[in-house]
Amino acid sequence: MFLSPFDPSPLCVCSPGPAVSSTPTVLIRRSLPDLLDGDSAVLECAITQLSSSDLYVTFQANGVDFPEKQYVDLPASKDHHSLTRRFSIPTSHWKKDNTFTCKVNQGYSNSWMSNSTGTLFGG
Repeated sequence: MFLSPFDPSPLCVCSPGPAVSSTPTVLIRRSLPDLLDGDSAVLECAITQLSSSDLYVTFQANGVDFPEKQYVDLPASKDHHSLTRRFSIPTSHWKKDNTFTCKVNQGYSNSWMSNSTGTLFGG
């Protein structure tokens, strides 16, 4: 069959592929009530746009994971989930050059990281 460049009929009728799931947003912040209390340092990792799945959250100092993993089992849902996880920074890490991040791991291959906090502790 010969197709003319002036023929308005489509060359291909294609169906869309599977919907692309959105990428989660991962933010790290200092907990305000704990910030006002000078005797503690608590970080919060806020995660939005998560699909339902098993995952875990780790906090890091200067790119190195703290050994504790916070496991989360989200219920099956067609909607996205949001969650917040808290972490108390050990006093041994209250150093002026330390920066902190949080990382969300989903399955064996998906992971998302927050931006760095920058330095939290002075001199």
